Amino acid sequence: MSFENLFSGVNFATTIQRYCGSIGWKIADLDNNRAVLRFNMDSGRQQTLFILRYESTVEFSVPSVAAFDSDQNIPHLLSTLLLQRNAERKVGFWCIEKISGKYMYSCMHNAELQLLNESYFAAVVRALVIECDDFEGTLSRFLN
Repeated sequence: MSFENLFSGVNFATTIQRYCGSIGWKIADLDNNRAVLRFNMDSGRQQTLFILRYESTVEFSVPSVAAFDSDQNIPHLLSTLLLQRNAERKVGFWCIEKISGKYMYSCMHNAELQLLNESYFAAVVRALVIECDDFEGTLSRFLN
């Protein structure tokens, strides 16, 4: 089966189930277009990862708790720090996503289908949830 077929239509759900089952992860929500995984972190926080399939790529995204009502309220210093952090990362990048009317810092990764296998899938998921949890921990310490 080709890489694109692994993640197309009903195969998307089957492939996600197979990868997560092999790794030992539970799936919170799954259909033929997206998957949601939730991780209880050592920090006590929960991280939610979304997986969406687009034409030749799969998008992984972990929205952080840092959400703002408008783009005018986004702290530019924090954006600058996260952009600098992007230069240090091998997997994933920080961005601002508009989700349910809020502007949220999210850690995201886009993978070409031909590169995606179980070990790469696991590495991307782990890197994103750990990075987002580390960011939220730092943000919490800064705000307290």
